[in-house]
Amino acid sequence: MFPRSFFWVIGLLISAAVVNAAIAQDASEFGRILDAYNVAAKAGDINQMLSMRTAAQQKEIRAQLGKKEDRDYFLLLSRAQVPESYQIQHVSWGKNSQKATLYLLGQFANMPEIQRPRLRMEEMIVFQKETGKWKIDSVLPLGDPDKIKRPKDLTRNPKDANLKVTGVVAGRIVKTEFKPDYTLVILRVMDEENAIFLPAKEVLEKAGVPLSDLDPWKMQEFRGYPHKSDKLKFFATSGKLIED
Repeated sequence: MFPRSFFWVIGLLISAAVVNAAIAQDASEFGRILDAYNVAAKAGDINQMLSMRTAAQQKEIRAQLGKKEDRDYFLLLSRAQVPESYQIQHVSWGKNSQKATLYLLGQFANMPEIQRPRLRMEEMIVFQKETGKWKIDSVLPLGDPDKIKRPKDLTRNPKDANLKVTGVVAGRIVKTEFKPDYTLVILRVMDEENAIFLPAKEVLEKAGVPLSDLDPWKMQEFRGYPHKSDKLKFFATSGKLIED
């Protein structure tokens, strides 16, 4: 006869499997919604495009489309955001899985109308669930990954911290490395990567900092001191997870 705890564990595993299956289904839905939105953008079908946006976005966009030239400009920018091809890099989930952020890398065609050459570009697309259906809330171009600005080097020297100035840096974690004497976090802010220097892993753990908050793709805000000469280096004294 199995102990009661056995069935409790099995129940948890089944529940987790059901949740994971639902999340995977939602993630695959994002691609279908995005493809349909892009088809509508190419066709210039504003009503169809807006039907796939959140209620707040529909209201905001419609308020800006009163004149023909406004509608033409909206369609021009919408076509500019349609990639020739793309690949989904990651999906981050908000609380209660009612919001999700899709990160993708796309290949975009040359567009003389806006003086844009053919390029690769990363995008961040936020989806919001409304009345049981996923809707596009916002689309944010992040830049060409081949043209990311980076620090001159990743060397840490505490004497280079400008203690006369305090600052804040917020963005997406690209990677985290636990060095013997400190922690290095590479933080993406639009088209820049910042080297964030934190205390060593053991110090963070003693301070109660969840190390999972420093996992790649997490959004973090750090406070501290900038580097004296390299604006892409930052000595953090505190940080907090940015959650939806």
